[in-house]
Amino acid sequence: MKLNIKIYSFFLLAVFLLNGCRNPAYDIDVLFDADVIQYKTTIILKDANGATLPNLNVSVTGADAASIYDFSGTKQIFAPSGVITLGVTPKAVPTAGKTLSFNVIVKGAGYEDKNIPVTISVDQFSQILNVTMLKVAVPTPVTTVVTKDVPLAADGKTTVASTIETPASSTVPQTTTINVAAGTQMRDAAGKVLTGSSLTVRAINYDANDPASIDMFPGGSLSAPDVVGADGTTGSAFFIPAGFANIQMFIDGVEVKTFSTPINISIQVDPTFRPQATNQPIKAGDKLSVYSYDVATGKFNFETIGTAALDSKGKLAVNFPMSHLTIFVVGDVINTEACVEPTFTFVAPWLNDGTQSMNLEILSADGTKSYGKRTIVVSNGLVAKISGLPALATQYRITDNTGKLLAEGALANSCAGTNVTITIGAPTGVPVQNISLILNVNCPGKGLIIVPNFDLFYKPAGAPNGEYKLLGTTENGILKTTALTIGNSYDFRATWKNETKVVGKRKITDLDMSTVVGENDFLGTKSPNYNKSLLIEACKGL
Repeated sequence: MKLNIKIYSFFLLAVFLLNGCRNPAYDIDVLFDADVIQYKTTIILKDANGATLPNLNVSVTGADAASIYDFSGTKQIFAPSGVITLGVTPKAVPTAGKTLSFNVIVKGAGYEDKNIPVTISVDQFSQILNVTMLKVAVPTPVTTVVTKDVPLAADGKTTVASTIETPASSTVPQTTTINVAAGTQMRDAAGKVLTGSSLTVRAINYDANDPASIDMFPGGSLSAPDVVGADGTTGSAFFIPAGFANIQMFIDGVEVKTFSTPINISIQVDPTFRPQATNQPIKAGDKLSVYSYDVATGKFNFETIGTAALDSKGKLAVNFPMSHLTIFVVGDVINTEACVEPTFTFVAPWLNDGTQSMNLEILSADGTKSYGKRTIVVSNGLVAKISGLPALATQYRITDNTGKLLAEGALANSCAGTNVTITIGAPTGVPVQNISLILNVNCPGKGLIIVPNFDLFYKPAGAPNGEYKLLGTTENGILKTTALTIGNSYDFRATWKNETKVVGKRKITDLDMSTVVGENDFLGTKSPNYNKSLLIEACKGL
């Protein structure tokens, strides 16, 4: 289904940007496209180990799902190279009294399903979310995995008591342990008793103290909109995990959901965790909340209050019985229903009229624990509301794509609607080069038109694919950036619908790398006549 719109234009994948010594339009693919959408959300997915993601199935659910389209103008949502770009139909943009909310469901063979909550408020024209996809059977530097088979009797009951424990590693010293009593029967989602030759148990334990685990947290963020608290009310909340684990069980491929007898779960906690109640390193006797997370609904539910105690290995752990399976989180949960987002104003005159992709990290007040990192395309004078923060004192740090610290500061209360001005100093020792990448399309009998906005990624030429970073977003056919350097070569990647265009080893030769594509220009070697016909046909709609 296409958006019914009046304005048509083109999207030409990024080969036009860096033409080197070739014709400026060499190898261009001209693609007919729909509307220039005003509100855009980009979700950047990556594999936890840097591997290439498989084909992903993406769908949108929730209250305002009907208003959300792929940025190419279709209701089918694409994720080429792991990049999801969403737009809001012009008929249902957010207003001062209406914030849009929806969920993006991502599924890939062999990967954990992701349910990503998204909100779009008025004047929040662009946001970038980073989410890590995890292979369920493959450990990473911040996860450990165990898979174990447990024997079953003919009636589906376990024949012996079994203990299943995730291994400890040099980077994930904590473990999760599951104890299943003999005689326990397993049931599916409908409550039917399952039978089979054996029960397969799989558990993934996460290092809650490692910032890399935050992108793997349920929903891809420590902030969540649908949290059912201890009092039964539902609202937004912010999680500060001391530990979390994903536990699944299967009998002949059918997933187990409940048990005839509760199982016992023990999650070892981060020893540096500081409960909000004491603000001291965790100790035996401290109370922590236990929440479960349902991937299908995207909701967290309060389960119980657990008590930290030394386990048989001398480590602090929280034990609790459980009658169902899902993802479990142990730690503190802070209500954010009354949160007022802070507003950040970025001051960087050295950017001139260009942009640069930067990373904003939010940390605990003492700077020891990361609460998450997000990507922001910064321009001088940019004003951006920062959502999804805890109602706590925090620190913030701004770094560039190389990790260099650009600015830092503190917020007394991240949910008090504070106006924060961040001055980013000019780089020292190197000249600031504002590279212009401009594309216009010359329509027969119409003159120049402007292509829709799109995101462009880059990395040093020859670097691994996992090194791709967001360069910026074209606006009105223009992208000006200070992130590139004349004389250096880069690989570029752009996506549109379900297609990816990669341009490798292109050298920056000038401050102005602009070009115009028209009817009489060279339109690629593969299908130049077809590309030309698309150009002419699309121009008729203008």
